[in-house]
Amino acid sequence: MAACQLIGAPEVLTSRSSKSQAAALAMALGLLAFWAGLAMAAHSYPSEYDWRYMTISTLLYPDRNLQGYEWGWAGLVICGICGLYWVRHGVRADGFATLSLAAGYGCMALCALVPSPFLGLPKPHETLAVIAFIAICAGVSRLSFAALTRRKPPSSQTGWHRLCALAVSALPLLPVFIAAAAQTYASHAHLPWVSLAWRTHGIAVYWSFAFWEWIACGIYTAFVLWLAVGISPSVLNYRR
Repeated sequence: MAACQLIGAPEVLTSRSSKSQAAALAMALGLLAFWAGLAMAAHSYPSEYDWRYMTISTLLYPDRNLQGYEWGWAGLVICGICGLYWVRHGVRADGFATLSLAAGYGCMALCALVPSPFLGLPKPHETLAVIAFIAICAGVSRLSFAALTRRKPPSSQTGWHRLCALAVSALPLLPVFIAAAAQTYASHAHLPWVSLAWRTHGIAVYWSFAFWEWIACGIYTAFVLWLAVGISPSVLNYRR
């Protein structure tokens, strides 16, 4: 019995390794689809598109971007599906990280598929997009912290090492909080929703929700690529 287990063990490890590699490739392709879809949507936008003052959702409205919104939706759906595959086969972390990422990628895929209105919500995709945005960033931060702290054995870790890991892993969440603060200020100052009119009136770009939304997506992409492709799959396969 023990001999059979020893003989079968390499096959199990090889199978898990193959699935992890496939999951990493799928996530990389999903991120490529995400950015390619948004790039095509921006290219097809009927007028000037300035990412610093125009939100991602502007690219996804049929009434604003009739020729290009489907590119954006396609990128979101593909990225969401690839993300779910990555979480299922490439990440076996604690409950919070796994559930947060799964919920985020699920909402990302659904926000392009759920009709409007739905269950009393006039624009359900906006609610799903916000949930996806926050859930993915939170899951990536939690997984990043675990990956950074697991690079050294617990006996050799210091408080400074864990503090640095916490600071680095919080980066995906930082633009989210800044975007919320900027929008709170804009509402308090009675500024209209961010648009190219802000640029015309010389309003600083760092008050723009759109600017921080795009920055958050860039940071999120870098962290997910690092987690999926840049580190050993064994770091992401743990349970607590």
